[in-house]
Amino acid sequence: MPEKTVDLVTRLLALLGYLADHDDVAVTELANHFGVPEAQILKDLDLLWVTGTPGYFPDDLIDFTWDPSGSRVSLREARGLDRKIRLAPREALALAVAVQWMRELGHGESLAALESLSSKLTALVPAVVETAPAPQVRAALSAAIETEAGVVIEYVSAEDERTERVIFPDRLSTDGAAWYVEGWCALAGARRTFRLDRILALRPANPEETARAVESRSHAPAGAHESCEVTFVVDPAARYEAEDLPGATITESEEGLRVGMRVARTDWLVRLALGGAVTAINADLAAQVRTRADAALAAYSAYDIARLNGEPTGSEYK
Repeated sequence: MPEKTVDLVTRLLALLGYLADHDDVAVTELANHFGVPEAQILKDLDLLWVTGTPGYFPDDLIDFTWDPSGSRVSLREARGLDRKIRLAPREALALAVAVQWMRELGHGESLAALESLSSKLTALVPAVVETAPAPQVRAALSAAIETEAGVVIEYVSAEDERTERVIFPDRLSTDGAAWYVEGWCALAGARRTFRLDRILALRPANPEETARAVESRSHAPAGAHESCEVTFVVDPAARYEAEDLPGATITESEEGLRVGMRVARTDWLVRLALGGAVTAINADLAAQVRTRADAALAAYSAYDIARLNGEPTGSEYK
């Protein structure tokens, strides 16, 4: 499989930082340091050579100098792109947890180093806490998990669709940027994952709501609401869109990047296709894309007509 865009970009930025700290470096040293062939380092440098800041005139581009043999390189102009990259909140959180575990096992001289590293990482973690949902929401869900009780949540999806549903939560988790709750959802008739910051309201389910949800769960047919296989083609220029999809299998073809994956919902894929990144898609989903596109065009036409006639242009046209 081709190298992921995020891995390539990360190495390119790290390469600039390394060259900023080490003048006149052998290509072989760069290859060994980054764990890639020398040919890949040369490709990276060629790409960086035509990269720069807006304007993209010669003075706006990253520049290098080479020794006569072409085997050693120095960074001449980084255009500010050699700044050290800060850890993302989830990276800081993962490292902080790992260091804490090492502190429990450490001894002697290593403890001082681990204490120092832990304090530095902990300083980067509060950003995660600030974006976490209200503590009472997590507390209520934790209590429901312990007692195996159902809760009623008012939830707004990524499509801005509001629903009220009974769920039986069984797991809380975080990726360092947001908190999630997993469990059985009576409305979907299957397991679902919800972002806590999209829960607008939460209360314990009353006995009647719990009984209905339990009954629907026990009568749910095998395989109902299970995931389905979808295949679509993404424009190579939007490779990062495909690489960010969990569990996706990506292969290169003449059409573009062919992506195959199992999904529980397809509305997000319809939105992705509307954005232009998807160039080919399953026939049934293509029909949904056409319907959504026709509705959008009709709404814009109605908005333009109302504006020309001096009539109110309410939210129904937006």
